Amino acid sequence: MIDPRAGDPLEARTRLSPVALPISAGAYEIVLADGRIAAIHPARGTPEWLLLPAFANMHTHAERAFSAGPAPKSFADALRQSEEMRKSASEADFHDRAAMLFSRALAHGTLRLRSHTDIDDLVEDRALRGVVAARKAFAGRLDVEIVAFANARTDPAGRDGQKRLVAALGQGADLIGAVPAFAPDPRRAVEAVLDLARAEDVPVDFHLDEHGEPAESLLSFVIDEVVRRGLEGRVALSHVCALATLPPAEAQSLARRLAAARITVIALPATNLYLQDRGAGTPRRRGVTLVKELLAAGVAVWLGSDNVRDSFYPYGDADPLEDAWLAALAAHLDEPAQLLAALSAGRGEPKAGDPADLVLVKAASLTDALARRPDARILLRAGQRVVVS
Repeated sequence: MIDPRAGDPLEARTRLSPVALPISAGAYEIVLADGRIAAIHPARGTPEWLLLPAFANMHTHAERAFSAGPAPKSFADALRQSEEMRKSASEADFHDRAAMLFSRALAHGTLRLRSHTDIDDLVEDRALRGVVAARKAFAGRLDVEIVAFANARTDPAGRDGQKRLVAALGQGADLIGAVPAFAPDPRRAVEAVLDLARAEDVPVDFHLDEHGEPAESLLSFVIDEVVRRGLEGRVALSHVCALATLPPAEAQSLARRLAAARITVIALPATNLYLQDRGAGTPRRRGVTLVKELLAAGVAVWLGSDNVRDSFYPYGDADPLEDAWLAALAAHLDEPAQLLAALSAGRGEPKAGDPADLVLVKAASLTDALARRPDARILLRAGQRVVVS
């Protein structure tokens, strides 16, 4: 029987006891075998460790991480600082930042991570090469999905932007994405990315409606275009802040359409709370999307850390528990089953038959884990302890 406080290596068949579960009350013994949860039984004792599904951090910018300069005065100022950083950074710089982020993610209990990697005229393919190399170094421990990200300097509808996206897929990117609001023709940018995704048979993750202007929302248009191309279940939308500024009836209608199109929404509370409505005075809008309304409509809502100590957000450490805590505060996402799904890209409370991709957190309950976000964590992949460094 393993004591999670000890350093004993996990065996092929292992018992964890007593542990707490995030929803079911009491103490439990967890039997692991052949990379899965074989059984869960009631146990005696007072649990000191909480068992959760391994985390999935579904939106980061790995190559930008840990490059923070002065605190940005506005979103535009953050963009300017980011461009200056990218212009001077080498492939080794991008690799080292990504590797640091991946290491921190593992330490926090993350097994799956998505990184939006810039492709533009400033970095060419240096950022992508750096992230791909870092991913290779973490293979077998952390599953990294790379989004070829057509940022504010890259028009995905233009010839150069299309070439960069296709080349990035050939170099190891798994998805394509863009920020249509910054393209010369936002709607054409959406169409171009979706057309390319269908042609290349890859998923899409858009930075969409990262603002608070209802008249500028592209959400309805994107839903229509996804359905028109038969890309249901293949598209994620990150941010979607403007949804919270729409009249309730319109927002609910859009939420139902998102659910019907099986479009995932990735909420990013840290960066959106920090940057949205940022100016000289205190912000009056939270900037976080309508998480509860989306969930009520049947939309899958996941969480991501987004920026980590870079020009857009000078704080954070890629800790999904911190993202969940912020979502609970800002969006009142405090129903345990919904929190678990948001933290793990759709998984729930561990049960018999599940993959033994798990994280033990030294906490008495899910509320305790969110309140304290303790450092003591043990990450299991297929029932085997993951070595972080």
